Amino acid sequence: MPFYHPPFYSSALEQAIDRYPLTAGPETSLAVAIALMSQLQNSCPLVKAALVSDRGTVTESSAPDKVRARCVLVVQNQQIVTTGNLSENPSRGLLIGILTPADLVRLIASGTIDSQQKVALHKIPISEVMSPVSVSLTESDDQDVFTALSLFRQHRIRYLPIVNQFRHLVGVLTRERIRQVLQPSNILKLRRVAELMTTPITAPHTASLLKITELMSAHQVSCVVITKNKELTMEKPKDDSTSIFQYSFHQPLGILTEYDIVQAQFIELNFEQTPAQKVMRTPLQFLQPSDSLWTAHKQMQHQQVQRLVVCGGRGELLGIITQTSLLRVLDPTEMYRVVKQLQQSVYQLQSEKLELLQSRNAKLEQQVRERTAKLHEQVQRDRLLTKISLRIHQSLNLEEILHASVDEVRQVLHADRVAIVRWESSNFGIFVAESVAENWSSILGEIMPDNIWQEDALAIENEIYAVADIDKASFSPEKYARFQQAQIKAYLIVPILQDGNLWGMMCVHQCSNSRNWQTSELDLLLQLATQIAIAIQQAQLYQQVQNLNTDLECQVQERTAQLQQKIQELQHLNVLKDEFLSTVSHELRTPLANMKMAIHMLRISPTLDRRQIYLDILETECTRETDLINALLDLQRLEAATCPIDLEPVNLEIWLPTIIDPFYSRAQNRHQHLRVECERQLPTISSNRASLGRILAELLNNACKYTANDGQISVRVECKNRKKEYITPEKNPQPASVMISEIQFTLSNQSSISIEELPRIFEKFYRVPNADPWKQGGTGLGLALVQKLVEQLEGKIEVESSNGWTNFIVKFPTQPEGN
Repeated sequence: MPFYHPPFYSSALEQAIDRYPLTAGPETSLAVAIALMSQLQNSCPLVKAALVSDRGTVTESSAPDKVRARCVLVVQNQQIVTTGNLSENPSRGLLIGILTPADLVRLIASGTIDSQQKVALHKIPISEVMSPVSVSLTESDDQDVFTALSLFRQHRIRYLPIVNQFRHLVGVLTRERIRQVLQPSNILKLRRVAELMTTPITAPHTASLLKITELMSAHQVSCVVITKNKELTMEKPKDDSTSIFQYSFHQPLGILTEYDIVQAQFIELNFEQTPAQKVMRTPLQFLQPSDSLWTAHKQMQHQQVQRLVVCGGRGELLGIITQTSLLRVLDPTEMYRVVKQLQQSVYQLQSEKLELLQSRNAKLEQQVRERTAKLHEQVQRDRLLTKISLRIHQSLNLEEILHASVDEVRQVLHADRVAIVRWESSNFGIFVAESVAENWSSILGEIMPDNIWQEDALAIENEIYAVADIDKASFSPEKYARFQQAQIKAYLIVPILQDGNLWGMMCVHQCSNSRNWQTSELDLLLQLATQIAIAIQQAQLYQQVQNLNTDLECQVQERTAQLQQKIQELQHLNVLKDEFLSTVSHELRTPLANMKMAIHMLRISPTLDRRQIYLDILETECTRETDLINALLDLQRLEAATCPIDLEPVNLEIWLPTIIDPFYSRAQNRHQHLRVECERQLPTISSNRASLGRILAELLNNACKYTANDGQISVRVECKNRKKEYITPEKNPQPASVMISEIQFTLSNQSSISIEELPRIFEKFYRVPNADPWKQGGTGLGLALVQKLVEQLEGKIEVESSNGWTNFIVKFPTQPEGN
């Protein structure tokens, strides 16, 4: 028997060969083979299970340095291989077949394997379900890693067994191991993920494992991307509005591979009831389409995966990139084909370029001769055009621009007359600028009729700019007569366009005799007309800017005045705020100071009588403090309008005495005369008893407080009717009126308020100077509360003071609109 001598491989191929593959004998059961494959390193979330003890004749040598091939190679006469020197153990037996995860997926999808029939898998020998080895690589010194790449691409296989000359198994090659040893960073960095990504097979996260297996088998793929449908509401600007639309896409959640199916079968999951999201690999690391293939390679190497998902900016699924795609870039056959195509394209382009250069050379020689003859003329014309353009642009005044233009053109072209006509309306044009030589009439300000204008516009449209002799031209009698009147023998016209529209024309007239116009003269005039159009636009824009500046200055002045007014209002509000805080602080501190003094006197008072006096003071000041705080809170609540009121029927004839009677005794104590007048049969009104009672009580309290002894206090209640105007809600609204009834309360007392003080009596904490000679005190919030309560009840309050009497008039609707 000849000795075995291992070949000398290239370093890349030697490093890529997995010399410790999973092997099994033909009598090994399918369950043992599945257990072997399931124990390889992976990132599947399934729980690893221990290998069954009875696995048949199998071997599993360890090779921790690289990712191992996820397949079982079936050999006969298998030898035991250890991690020792391979030269001492050259083979593991004769290779007869291979079992891959794709074979198991196909068996599960076709129903040959049922995930619930555990015993049946132990009875199925691997020789019945294995695939024959159609392609293998015989180890030889002539083989290299690119030969293996060619076999992978040509036969579309995932595992390439390595055998010796006796067809004994030596090892196995996979795309992933080749990718790990081949790292041509320069090539991969130049290619983008978007160039090689493919559209993956997808399934919802609720799909069962059996459905995923059927998809893999039907489409002959090694993985399925698990997704969920996601919708986003997006806004898209459109003209002056924004349209809202729903954007729906697939968002990747995880990925399921053939190896995950193998593991699921190994731990005997129910394929029909187990959802994909329980087994899928997650979380995913996404790539962007703009990432380089080198980035994809590094991520695959770091995560020890064979495929990566490509997503867009919103997380939508775009494709998938696999190690097969990366290896295709490195395939020498593919690179050779691309190079040949590029070389062929280069040869063809060089041939075409040579022919083109020869043809162009002859034409260029002729053109050079022609251009050389015209070059001097062109330079002179450009100098003249630059001079004219500079003079035109020296001014932003439209009239100066037009007159400077016609002057320069007449001098350059040595013409008898140059004029500019402006199209004013739909039926005539007017000559707005002119430069004319001596002895020739002026046409400045004359009107060009519509028919002549239309003829000139039609000639310009047909690019007929020059007429050498009007006697030989075909004009209408009217136009010919007008030319005769203007002493025109030959003319040249060019259009002046403004934003693509005909603004006017520049006319060059020869009046002495006919003239053959040169092409260079026409070109000069056309270029100058463009410069004039630009200057006209600049002048118009300048005028618009001036107008805008004027308007802006006016607006600034108006806004400045408004701002100053606002500042004054804010300053006034700030003063009011300071006064309010000062008053509140003073009003709150005064009772507290009196209470502290009363408490201090209680401690040092020697007699019970004195203590009772201080207790009365303490109670009075406490009541005053409480009333002030309650009044502030009520006023804040009314101003904020946070608490709506409940309306109820109020019978005034029964309810009014309960409010007014307590004030009879108070008036008698001060020797005041209180008189109450009520109409008979007052209607029942809809109001709030508490708010209405507080309004009357505050007004009566003020009347008693500020009326001198023996003074008169009068209360009058009456029902009045008045007209209310409103607009009918119809197509042609007309003013109308309706009679409504009101209850009017008039409270009068013998005291006077000056006209200057009347507008301020409803302000918070405001007291009329010298109106309380008795020093009875008060919160200063009573009338402010009254005003807010009246407004809340949809009423009105008025005050007037004359002839020593002050009258408060309060009006309420019997049925408020809010009710």
